[in-house]
Amino acid sequence: MGDITHIHALAYFNLLKTSGWIESRVKEALKPFGITHAQLNVLHILSENDPEPVSANDLKERILVSSPDVTRLLDRLVKKELVHRETCPNNRRKMDISLTGNGKKIFGSTQKAMKDALGDFFKDKLTVEEAKELRKIMHKIRE
Repeated sequence: MGDITHIHALAYFNLLKTSGWIESRVKEALKPFGITHAQLNVLHILSENDPEPVSANDLKERILVSSPDVTRLLDRLVKKELVHRETCPNNRRKMDISLTGNGKKIFGSTQKAMKDALGDFFKDKLTVEEAKELRKIMHKIRE
């Protein structure tokens, strides 16, 4: 039983180390654009839904990178003129969030920078079957 506990601990630490490696590469790639990984995540969600706006609550549910305060995250993106936030005309209690023209431009530019920074590291290092298995394992961990 001790070996199982030890191997699980090693898997955990490897996961953290890999996550840290990815996060540092992402942070470095985003530095020239003046945005964070969490901000990029918001831009990505908005881009997927463009031209339709996304509610702040929907953003909170869909955001991948943890952000303790989505309101402050959105405040920063509004200040940088990357997103537009307005009260929904059909529901005054709902905020509609959408990309600005500059937000679309920055998001597009970050895609190349991210690809260059991370390359196709999964594609280069894992077979399709290994990638499928990794995805399955990651889902299992979060259940």
